[in-house]
Amino acid sequence: MSTELNAPRVDARRSDRVLASIMIVIALGALWFSRDMSIMASIFPRTIATLLLIFSVALLVRAFIARPQMPKPQPGSVGRRLGLVGVMLAWSFSLKWLGFIAASTLAAVALSLLAHYHGWTFKRAMAYGLVLAGIIAFFYTLFAILLNVPLPVGLLWRDL
Repeated sequence: MSTELNAPRVDARRSDRVLASIMIVIALGALWFSRDMSIMASIFPRTIATLLLIFSVALLVRAFIARPQMPKPQPGSVGRRLGLVGVMLAWSFSLKWLGFIAASTLAAVALSLLAHYHGWTFKRAMAYGLVLAGIIAFFYTLFAILLNVPLPVGLLWRDL
């Protein structure tokens, strides 16, 4: 992205209004669907939905009051963007068969390969591997152990 002050800029009001409106609908939907959950199970989705609602309303108000400007978008890699969506869809569909740990590990590796622009070195690959393993372990501990949310084990591993 260009960091120059006189770079071409685009009016962001319309896109901010559309994004804020969509996010408000999603937040209200999450609040609506979480009403049937138990108190403990609804804490996380309600907290995230409430924060999403607050920030979306703030963005919507800003879009009407201020005149937000953003730099003119630079051309990007459509293949990488579609790959991101594909990996996330594959992850969500593979959770049932592979389980949380295996599906998340494969998705994290695929996403890091897809998103990384610089050359790979052994040191960089090891650092990425350790960080990704730490992130997956953190989320597994948070959801499966602390919040007692049942994560999918995977149909492939059940009989082992």
